[in-house]
Amino acid sequence: IGWIMAVLAAPAWAQTSRQSPPPAGTPKNFTLPKPTRFTLPNGLAVTLVPFGQVPKVAIRLVVNAGNLYEGADQVWLADLTGRMLEEGTRTRAADALARELAGMGGDLSVSVGGDIASITTEVLGDRGPAGARLVAEVAREPRFPKEALTRVKAGLLRDLAIQKSTPQAIAGERFASLVYGDHPYGRTFPTEAMLGGYTLEQVQAFHRARFGPNQARLYVAGVFDAPGLEAAIREAFGSWERIESSGAPAPPAKQARGFALLDRPGAPQSTILLGIRVPDPSD
Repeated sequence: IGWIMAVLAAPAWAQTSRQSPPPAGTPKNFTLPKPTRFTLPNGLAVTLVPFGQVPKVAIRLVVNAGNLYEGADQVWLADLTGRMLEEGTRTRAADALARELAGMGGDLSVSVGGDIASITTEVLGDRGPAGARLVAEVAREPRFPKEALTRVKAGLLRDLAIQKSTPQAIAGERFASLVYGDHPYGRTFPTEAMLGGYTLEQVQAFHRARFGPNQARLYVAGVFDAPGLEAAIREAFGSWERIESSGAPAPPAKQARGFALLDRPGAPQSTILLGIRVPDPSD
């Protein structure tokens, strides 16, 4: 009983010893850093943003090479191309590239989304020029080793199987098809046969068609020597040849109202998605 009473008495004891927090200080002014912007003659738009005090710099190349640019028989070809970009360059195998970036305090990250693909690294500030050169090398001169293709596709097939086993992904796939119809936005997953059948030639063709300076933007943020980094960017990306590439597909046609019920007997929970197309702001 005494122990219970002690526990009940604890809140009262805490109240008597509680102190008021100190008054809030005067808010500090926050000034957005002024970016430096320029465009190379080949069309690559560059933005440099000095930011922070930690001597690190993030370098990110964004390319119009996401799933939006896949054909109906090319679902996840952009993802496969992105994974293959991580397999090294013409002059550096994947392990050599990883070691070189690690020596700069960073690593390589390639991601693919619905609209864009990005190549990113974050290195020590004084290694910014070297990091920019490596990002350019990955984008411009990928190795695309044939011996890696089967392994990379196997990884994507595992990802596909995992995603297709979750009710959220199953519902999301059906929802996208209802909202966007036969548009890249409405095609969420490939079939296993489609994904397994992609060839190295298809990967190379997708890269040639989508990866070019006039389809890309380069963003740099952090602590860096601006003149030195700009000179390195102009050297590394300046000779990158423009590409003749089709633009983004037209917006998907408006779909009629739709409803879908995917029954999963024995499922422990339900996933419900409700959505409406947002009007085009240009209309």
